[in-house]
Amino acid sequence: MRILHICSYYIGNKLYMNLIKELSLNGINQEVFIPIRDDQHAGRNQLPIQYDTVNFYYRNLLKKHDKFLFFNKIKKQMTEIEKSIPEIENINAIHAHTIFSDGGTAYKLYKKYGIDYIVNVRNTDINTFYRYALHLRPFMYKILLNARAVVFISHAYKEQMLSFLPASILSQIENKCFVVPNGIDDYWHKSAVNKKRKETFKEIKILFIGTINKNKNLTSVIYACNKLQKEGFNVLLNVIGTGPLEVECRELCVNLGMEKNVLFHGYISEKEIISSIMDNSDIFIMPSFKETFGLVYIEAMSRGLPVIYTKGQGIDGFFQEGEVGFSIDPEDQPMIVESIKKIINSYNNLSVNCYKNSLKFNWSNNSREYLNYYK
Repeated sequence: MRILHICSYYIGNKLYMNLIKELSLNGINQEVFIPIRDDQHAGRNQLPIQYDTVNFYYRNLLKKHDKFLFFNKIKKQMTEIEKSIPEIENINAIHAHTIFSDGGTAYKLYKKYGIDYIVNVRNTDINTFYRYALHLRPFMYKILLNARAVVFISHAYKEQMLSFLPASILSQIENKCFVVPNGIDDYWHKSAVNKKRKETFKEIKILFIGTINKNKNLTSVIYACNKLQKEGFNVLLNVIGTGPLEVECRELCVNLGMEKNVLFHGYISEKEIISSIMDNSDIFIMPSFKETFGLVYIEAMSRGLPVIYTKGQGIDGFFQEGEVGFSIDPEDQPMIVESIKKIINSYNNLSVNCYKNSLKFNWSNNSREYLNYYK
């Protein structure tokens, strides 16, 4: 089997690389087309030479004005794919990793060569293109209607997207919409641990990891910790990350008298350091207003940390309420406080559930699901 990936965001993270690596281990021949903005990005996240069933095509095509000339961008990508991919007519299936940036090209190739395709739905598809590029919606409907499968990385995004669509479109695609979550890096599975049993909490150690901006909503976590402190709980909040609101959050801690209860670690990239801090924490909280998936929740779960996450976003929908933690309204700070208390009261069961559930989120399982859709 020979698969063509069209992946505009390939260089941004290693999610796509992990999937392609696992598919290669399953003996799949893959052509990976990666449009880039600068030649210095060529080769980023490329697999080692021993993965000889995978060919990468980095092409410097993207320009700032492409957002205003969408169909010109699609035409450029299609022309370059036809020039670059040998024997394109022998491709068995196309995997477009976004609807708009990649799916448009996949649709055009399907119309010309009859090659079936599947398409992923990403954050930019919903919150940028669909919301603001109203003139592109009819083309998006064509992409969805002709795809063999429409794949979401979370139940929350599936529900959100399907709620937007006209009934006439929804009725035709609903039975080919599926959810395949991202997997976490093998490091977390290889080093996954069950938390030690805790009978009492002399100190509640809470962990936040993320960009310190309005969306990730660290301020609500700080206020919740302050309320717990006022109720007589001893609280320590560890913050990993930096961002535009870091100074504001530090000042908030001082104003609330929490400067000794909140430790700002800055940006940390080393998994070993992050996992060490996780192992010395009790609960993970990231009450984002918008969250596509949130791998860090699953990474924390692999260390046995119960999680507090936003209702209708990210990992919400993968677990029953109270199975690995609790979903909250990100603006409801008392709700965050109550969720922390509920976790403390059922800590050992939740911790074990987190460890067990984290094992499901691996690229080996995910690649097999995608392989079924290709077939």
